[in-house]
Amino acid sequence: WLKRQKCWCGTSLDPKAVMAGATGRYEEYARQEIQYIEAELKNWFLQRKIALERNVAIRKTLEQNSFSGLETYAQGLPQSQQVMWGELVAGKPKLENKLGVDAREMKADMYLNMFKQSTDLDHPCRIPGSAFLRCLKGNFASQEGDREAKCGRAFNAFDACRNGIKQQQAEATDTAIAKQDIADQRAKGLFQRRTILLDTLSK
Repeated sequence: WLKRQKCWCGTSLDPKAVMAGATGRYEEYARQEIQYIEAELKNWFLQRKIALERNVAIRKTLEQNSFSGLETYAQGLPQSQQVMWGELVAGKPKLENKLGVDAREMKADMYLNMFKQSTDLDHPCRIPGSAFLRCLKGNFASQEGDREAKCGRAFNAFDACRNGIKQQQAEATDTAIAKQDIADQRAKGLFQRRTILLDTLSK
């Protein structure tokens, strides 16, 4: 046993060969990791490109159907109609007492038509919004205080619906931004790792 042990201990390995083997294995591993990283970066880039094209297409569709909101819808409209649209989106439609009876009726019709043209039948605020605006139209000849008493509850329902949609949109936007930021940070880390590996292989 001692002789066999002595013989085994006397066996020597070439340090250069050992180092060369380790270096070769590392380089092979590095190349495989680079391939994986490049595949992941390509997938990230394609997802970003597809998402961009999809969002642009959706925006065009919304613009064509006047669903994209105040900024787009109001472009090119007279100032008075821009104000009315802003009241439909975020303010409170009103028929001022200083207007004549005919002018109030015309303004109520404009509110109602503008709202119906910019919302489809499936819009969650279509029913409460239409109910409030029909209340305005039905009471255009009344004084402002009387209209407020008769239509205040209908407006509150409409306003709650608008605020609910805005909250949903804000939460969806925050979620989408956070998800995209995570993906972008991961891609950044992968790109940095790829750079390090390429620098190592080039030495």
